[in-house]
Amino acid sequence: MTAKMHRMNLPKVGEGVVYVPGGTPYAVDTVKQFELGSYMRLGNKGFVYARAGGSLVPDVGAKQANSQKIGNRAIAANADIGAIAISFSCNVSLDADELKGGEIVVFPTGNKAFTRRILSHPAVTATADLEVTLESPIPVALTDEAGSVEVILDPYYGVTQDSNEWTPVLGMPVIEASDGEFLWLQVEGISWCAPESAVGAAANAIEVCFGGDAALQLRDSNNLGNQRAGMVIAPNTTGNGQGAPFIMLNIDH
Repeated sequence: MTAKMHRMNLPKVGEGVVYVPGGTPYAVDTVKQFELGSYMRLGNKGFVYARAGGSLVPDVGAKQANSQKIGNRAIAANADIGAIAISFSCNVSLDADELKGGEIVVFPTGNKAFTRRILSHPAVTATADLEVTLESPIPVALTDEAGSVEVILDPYYGVTQDSNEWTPVLGMPVIEASDGEFLWLQVEGISWCAPESAVGAAANAIEVCFGGDAALQLRDSNNLGNQRAGMVIAPNTTGNGQGAPFIMLNIDH
């Protein structure tokens, strides 16, 4: 059965949308079909569109692979409230639209910080000023040299399965993918991820997190700072062995 969405009017409650379960994206794209970071809900499962930055397998999570691209650079030109382009001094060389899909946080004077998604920009050499076009207008006026910006790349561009302790899992690949291919990552709903032996073995311990290798660990006092993955939905088998285990995935997106 394919997933369906029904708009309904519930008496004494109001209008709502009911998502009927069914359907999972199951193929990679060699040509991008949606903007990276696009979110899709099929029934009670959620998915985010991403580009593979290396070989991916479905057994463990796909991780954000980019460090912050630009840090603490001065605003380089005045901009009025409602402007959709801002300029700042750049300290790196960039290809045209290399920052597309990334986020910029702007720190004007007066504690009025805001973030915006970047839509486009020209190529630039290090030490030049860069003007970026934004997805939405800015809420405050900017003044040349008063305030600063910082920028990250699109986190869904080039996800990997590198093992480290400092990059977060963005989703579970729904299929194998190669470098440069596009795919959906599951972020919500019932799923599976390669577990350590303690996961799913005890009925009173169900919260799980991701380890540095993007596999599942049982949440305990040794990994309280690790990224939450969700919870085990069926803790063990009938004979009290370790189940699969199935998890209710809950990845921030």
